[in-house]
Amino acid sequence: MSEALRIDALVAEIGSTTTVLSAFDGLAEGAVRPLKLLGQGFAPTSVAAGDVGIGVAAARASLEKITGPLDPEVTLATSSAAGGLRMTVHGLTAKMTAMAAREAALGAGGVVEYQTAGRLNDHDLEAIDRARPGLILLAGGVEGGDSDVVVYNARRLKEIAARPIVIYAGNSAAADEARATLEAARFRVRVTSNVYPSVDELDIVPARHAIHDAFEEHITHAPGMERIGEFVTGAILPTPGAVLVAAELLAEAIGDLLVIDVGGATTDVHSITDGSPEYSAIATDPQPHAKRTVEGDLGTYVSARHVLELMTPVGQAHLLPPAIPGTPDEIAAAVELTRVAARVGVERHAGRLSHLYTPKGRQTVARGRDLTACRLVIGTGGALTRLPDGEEMLDGVRARASDTDRLLPPAAARILLDRHYVFAACGALASRFPAEAIVALMRASVGV
Repeated sequence: MSEALRIDALVAEIGSTTTVLSAFDGLAEGAVRPLKLLGQGFAPTSVAAGDVGIGVAAARASLEKITGPLDPEVTLATSSAAGGLRMTVHGLTAKMTAMAAREAALGAGGVVEYQTAGRLNDHDLEAIDRARPGLILLAGGVEGGDSDVVVYNARRLKEIAARPIVIYAGNSAAADEARATLEAARFRVRVTSNVYPSVDELDIVPARHAIHDAFEEHITHAPGMERIGEFVTGAILPTPGAVLVAAELLAEAIGDLLVIDVGGATTDVHSITDGSPEYSAIATDPQPHAKRTVEGDLGTYVSARHVLELMTPVGQAHLLPPAIPGTPDEIAAAVELTRVAARVGVERHAGRLSHLYTPKGRQTVARGRDLTACRLVIGTGGALTRLPDGEEMLDGVRARASDTDRLLPPAAARILLDRHYVFAACGALASRFPAEAIVALMRASVGV
């Protein structure tokens, strides 16, 4: 057997259906070897077999057929298998602390199964139990504001059956009492900064980091995922959270951008922007610099029937492709589903202009996410990077003449593809290697 090649990193992306293993070298600061993606291996994800290591080993065997034996300095992973990062989020008011908690959860890559505002009641506790969250994000009260509700909710959480990790991101004045209450009930608690410290101010990045840390602890105990910690020597991130980290790094280098990932079950949309000055002046609600939304009814396989219902004319059942389309008809159907899912996902992510009638006359306000400053639209994930005509599938997400009230990317926005399929891997690599190397990998992938 030939001697194993020493390289910087392997990154496993463990998806719901496919595991991808990517090999990288030349990442380290002062590296003498050239920066490159050495190769990728693919295999079916093996959650159903009760051991994700089977799929990872098969993907590595596939990779090493190309590269020969590899000896990585570090092995990292991202995962959306086994239902991803299931969370519930709880705040004081729907449009303030609960909204901020949701933004933090989604930005970290979470799947928000249930959300509440105000005091938890019996119905809420039953819903939390049904959701089976791996993490609970507890918020409530601006700094110096209400602390009664978040403490009350901490006490009520003692009544749920499971003991998921709780991240406290509410009024700091109530943090010690809430933590003591939960820890006495055998919850593991992480305290982080208030996600909504004052009116119209979001501070969700610390909570995102806390969620990532808690996810790594949680996923090594999740059914079917026990061995993920055995082959990984570094961080484990939720795949959507890793994509958002990568998008933030790239945006710092090349400007405001939108990243779209159409999957078999969901469509994720990530935007890195503060919007345009024109609409910022008339915005009605605060928005984070980096935002992710996930549409659970937009996908090319699990939720394909929902997408068909959005088509005009209405799609037929024979247009439903398998998880991995193979025939020309199956590929054509998957392309059309991807096109519609991308357009609708971005429309839902984007905000709108609204007109209010006041004693001073009609006033125009901007509600939600302003994408008009996003001059780059990037497709990542299997559907947009592996099916033909990925750029054409994304053409419809830009503003058209009829979109007078939608805050969509401009018609002149440039469309790019993550052709090397590295965005999620780059998000994981960012925790261990210089940003310049990570950005260079993404630039090469999108051709900028």
